Amino acid sequence: MAKFSILAVVVLGVAALFSSAAESDDTGTGESRAYLHSYNLPSSGIALEGYCPVAYFAANKPVLGSPKYASTYNDVTYHFVNADAQSAFEENPEKFLPAFGGWCAFGMAVSDKFPVDPTNFRIVDGRLLLFLRNRGVDAAELWDDGDERELMKKADAHWAKVSG
Repeated sequence: MAKFSILAVVVLGVAALFSSAAESDDTGTGESRAYLHSYNLPSSGIALEGYCPVAYFAANKPVLGSPKYASTYNDVTYHFVNADAQSAFEENPEKFLPAFGGWCAFGMAVSDKFPVDPTNFRIVDGRLLLFLRNRGVDAAELWDDGDERELMKKADAHWAKVSG
């Protein structure tokens, strides 16, 4: 548990840097241009940096999709590996959407928004969870070191507050 606490403090410090940069803009509105409707989007505007949301479930690994198979849901564009994956998504998009708008699940659990590495994921109770990973922190490891049920409860509660 000590490892969890020390790393959580490090992550929180790193998160403060990310959140202050991501939450500000030059318009004075306080709305971030880093995401749309609370979804975490890279500058390309393509969710999951182009990884196919269906592949996480079907192949249990991240697989890059193709712009040839693209769909938009709630103004967010997703790429898919093939027409079957695209159809599966279009039939039931909520099943495949990343939890917490694509923000880091551990970040949500500690009441913050962290950017994610879309190759760092877990499927938990049928939900796609994404995690921050950089040279100093692997938030999926922090998640694994914690009480998953409690972390999920905290993450859901924070997401309810910030997703509007």
